[in-house]
Amino acid sequence: MDTNKQFELQEKIQSHVKELTDSFNKQERLAQARLELDSLLLEIKYFQQYCSETSFAYSDIWPRRHLKSKRLMQLWQECYEFSEKERAISFWFKIKSTFVYGISDWNFYKSGMPTIITLLQNLFYQARKSELSNEIVTLEEHLKAIDANRKMNELTDWSMDYLRAKLFKQFENKPERETFSEEDLWKNSSKIVKEYPIVLSTTFSSRSSLKGVIYDYLIMDEASQVDVATGALALSCAINAVIVGDLKQLPNVVKDDMKKRSDAIFNSYKLPQGYSYSENSFLKSICSILSNAPQTLLREHYRCHPKIIGFCNQKFYNNELVVMTEDHSEPDTLAVFKTMIGNHRRDHINQRQVDVTIQEILPMLKNVNAEDIGIVAPYKDHVADIVHYLDTDKIEVHTVHKFQGREKDTIVLNTVDDVVTDFSDDPCLLNVAVSRAKKRLFLVVSGNVQPNDSNIGDLIDYIEYNNFQVVQSEIYSVFDLLYREYTDARITFLKKHPHISEYDSENIMYGEIIDMLYSRPQLSLGVICHQPLNMLIRDPKRLNDEECRFAMNKATHIDFLIYNRISKKPVLAIEVDGFHYHKPGNLQYEHDRMKDHILELYGIPLLRFATNGSGEMSKIGQALDEYERSR
Repeated sequence: MDTNKQFELQEKIQSHVKELTDSFNKQERLAQARLELDSLLLEIKYFQQYCSETSFAYSDIWPRRHLKSKRLMQLWQECYEFSEKERAISFWFKIKSTFVYGISDWNFYKSGMPTIITLLQNLFYQARKSELSNEIVTLEEHLKAIDANRKMNELTDWSMDYLRAKLFKQFENKPERETFSEEDLWKNSSKIVKEYPIVLSTTFSSRSSLKGVIYDYLIMDEASQVDVATGALALSCAINAVIVGDLKQLPNVVKDDMKKRSDAIFNSYKLPQGYSYSENSFLKSICSILSNAPQTLLREHYRCHPKIIGFCNQKFYNNELVVMTEDHSEPDTLAVFKTMIGNHRRDHINQRQVDVTIQEILPMLKNVNAEDIGIVAPYKDHVADIVHYLDTDKIEVHTVHKFQGREKDTIVLNTVDDVVTDFSDDPCLLNVAVSRAKKRLFLVVSGNVQPNDSNIGDLIDYIEYNNFQVVQSEIYSVFDLLYREYTDARITFLKKHPHISEYDSENIMYGEIIDMLYSRPQLSLGVICHQPLNMLIRDPKRLNDEECRFAMNKATHIDFLIYNRISKKPVLAIEVDGFHYHKPGNLQYEHDRMKDHILELYGIPLLRFATNGSGEMSKIGQALDEYERSR
């Protein structure tokens, strides 16, 4: 391509860039107007609901002239000021409203201030709705007329042609590209840069990738994930730097041992806090130390459904994001699943939230490709527990930290904590978790009341306000009565049933078993509490020495044994396990495994229930149904 053609191509590119810049501005405004209209329509819905509940009529006043929403807002606020000061509307204000606002019927002001404000609020809503609707139509027609997509494709093609021409000019005298060895990375680095002027590297390796090279520009992405020392080393090999990142997302993780070592060094010198390795990501450090450096907000958001990113935009970004995705009123965009009230978390695992995820949410997503589903939680132990119960490895399950930088069409977020903590409610953590979801976000939370000022509480309120699903989980446990929220119900239950143990968990289970057996009289079954194991094992020949000693010990028993009252044969053994006492690694855990094996050897079915589980009576019922079918 000769020089004249290159010049013509450059002029065409510049012309298209100017036109497309205007188009992009209009596309941004169109996206903002659509979101504003959606929000306004929802607000109008709640306003009309309020008027209906309070019997307010809101369409009895029409000004003589058409007023813009700004004018109506001004009138609304001026009347509101009279109301706040508990003053009657003045004569001069009535004169003003006649000429400025076109309200000549002064009887309107005799309606009472609450009615007046409500009428004006409705006028504002209708005017603003009309303005936004008209603006959206105008913008859509303009963008359709200029065919921005066609121009963007032309700009892309011309830009590639121009780039190819420049590359051809640089390399036209070379019959073939020069190749380099690994040794050349440090022996001939300057030649490599001339041949390959753009170098891709991790931040950690940017200084050592090519020995002695000073780049014109260093572009560092995900700078909030870079530590201060690594970022500083990367800066040392560049003349200019562009640092890209988000302070509203998770910073790099500094482990405790490194924090102690770095703090010891930092505290030895009188340095500004912005240089602290343990307290700053590289991005945070740069923003603190170089506060006057120019900053640009990348406002356009193209990933998430508007209702999903809408929460992050309102909560964390002060509504500064321009959401470029469209809302098509999908019914399943957001949902909250609330577990039964109670203390279900043990250590960093909430088995009830795992059960809700596996048994209630995933079946709802059976028509969604497993590869498009991600499950996230604050704690790695909870993540490992979910993986244990999943029957597929196609669904990705990670902590929020590991999911940063990733995305899925559907995200299921488990909060784990019964009442949010500083860790699980961290704004950066929640911002990352929510914004991983492109099309659907399912939030699994405790049914317990959350603090009013919590971020997760705000997310629940946001979902409820936007009329998305709020599901009360149907998964429950007989041991839900153990929790302090159920004190009265527990006392009532225990009064109605025999007290056979020092543990409320066993008393509650015994009462539920009695009720179930009473409902199935045709089976002729009874239940024994604390059945000695040696009374079931008459012939210990199948046991090894250790198992024999354990089984014959008078203290070894089965928590509950359901038996046939006629034949006296055992039907079902039931064990109730406290979470901490029966954890892997404890002696009791090893005894549990031994007891399981002994019962298996003698053909006695066993159900083992942890007090943090769920669905106990359903599983017992299934076992009794199977017993009835086998008779």
